[in-house]
Amino acid sequence: MDLKKMRIISYIWGSVLIILVGGLTGIGFVYKNKIKKYEELENKLADNIKIYVDEKFIYPEEGKNLKITYQELKSNNAIDGLNVNDEECDGYGIVLHDKNTFKYETYIKCKEYKTKNYDKNLS
Repeated sequence: MDLKKMRIISYIWGSVLIILVGGLTGIGFVYKNKIKKYEELENKLADNIKIYVDEKFIYPEEGKNLKITYQELKSNNAIDGLNVNDEECDGYGIVLHDKNTFKYETYIKCKEYKTKNYDKNLS
């Protein structure tokens, strides 16, 4: 194969590689922006659960968990809504008590998004 054909082939493959990397990067940015609003919603739920637990003094015992649902927060006026794009989502949080620390794990379910390990039986 002569040098001219090799150069053309390398330009083609280089262009394909650039398009592929650019396309995948673009898809990644779109996906990250799409789930960002849902991650913010999970953080909002966690913040409201922390406030609710502190106000009600309903901490779980050492080694135990406490489940707080969105419906419980809503019925006690502890949250103003769990909405994304005019869609109301459902969710819950688990308060874990381990070695004098509390950890808050939140899970939400919306029409187009569901937190990994969301258990519909807990909401």
